[in-house]
Amino acid sequence: MSASSESDRAGEGRNERSAEDLTELVALARLITYAKCAAQDIEIVSAMHWLDMAIQAVNREILDVPNAGITIPTLSAVATSRNTH
Repeated sequence: MSASSESDRAGEGRNERSAEDLTELVALARLITYAKCAAQDIEIVSAMHWLDMAIQAVNREILDVPNAGITIPTLSAVATSRNTH
């Protein structure tokens, strides 16, 4: 997955991602959310803090997509379903 695109090299400063890149970011968000839920289950507060920061960073990457034609799955459903693990 590449964070840079030809438009970045052209100086526009926009970050276009393919649907595959977004799928990978969403999968990463799910993985981090799963790890955070596991940390909550066994009450590891410091891990929960760092995993929360990681999920926020991934969410910013997902939402920083200028291509409005690609639908972005909501992550709130992933964060609220703790019964999946």
